[in-house]
Amino acid sequence: MKHAAVFDHFSPKQVVASGYSIYDFLGVTTDSRFKKGWSKFAPPRGSKYTPPLPSLNEHYFDWILTLESVARAAGAYRMIELGAGWGTWSVIGATAARQSARIDAIEIVAIEADHTHYDWMRRHFASNDLTGETMHLIHGAVAPKAGTVRFPILEDPSEDYGASMKQVHSGRPFIDVPAYTLASLMDRMSGTVDFVHVDIQGAEYDIIPPIMDLLRKRVKSMMIGTHTSLEKHHEMSELFRRNGWRETMNYPRGELCVTPYGNVQFGDGLVAVENPDFI
Repeated sequence: MKHAAVFDHFSPKQVVASGYSIYDFLGVTTDSRFKKGWSKFAPPRGSKYTPPLPSLNEHYFDWILTLESVARAAGAYRMIELGAGWGTWSVIGATAARQSARIDAIEIVAIEADHTHYDWMRRHFASNDLTGETMHLIHGAVAPKAGTVRFPILEDPSEDYGASMKQVHSGRPFIDVPAYTLASLMDRMSGTVDFVHVDIQGAEYDIIPPIMDLLRKRVKSMMIGTHTSLEKHHEMSELFRRNGWRETMNYPRGELCVTPYGNVQFGDGLVAVENPDFI
């Protein structure tokens, strides 16, 4: 397989294994206990190796889009991750940004509603030496209005990364968590946002449409994971096209998609867009 050209901008790193973590080619260390079944992939403690580039699956495209946003950046690199889990993509973005001679500051906003996942996110950032006042790690949910919202209680946080505010109506036990608007999260940044990664399990259809004008003024590129239905996936794609964004990827949910790198089965959908005012 011929990898996406953007990987050529970044250097693989040799790692020394902890015995309980897995690693990517950038050297990001991830506690395998964050994800059920991953412990068997953790290399033996003390072993040295250079991890390979990512495998071809639906998350390969998150890699491409995150790294492309870093490769374009100069001065400060700014990224927002909505529905961050343990901060997978924001840590990858920040770690990649450290390799760029064009980037001298990194600002991250990562928000996660489940408290266990949020605690893991704090650990994940710390274990990858990403600390300081420009790392905004927030326990809460992104919502149309600030305040509080109900979020399901997870029976097994290592297994469930698909919880949604919408699921509390199905009788699941819930807790109240702080709610933040996307506009308020952008206000934590010192300037234009290079990349917004969205994976909020259907809430994207409530959060994004009301602030399209603001996104056009303040965001360079976005990746939206789509959920709920194929119809809503297409509506999201059309929303950005109508508002002047340039679509770079569109892979419908639940389909086997032809990509430049081979056929890939998608679970969630993916819509990726660039703002022609900046790119």
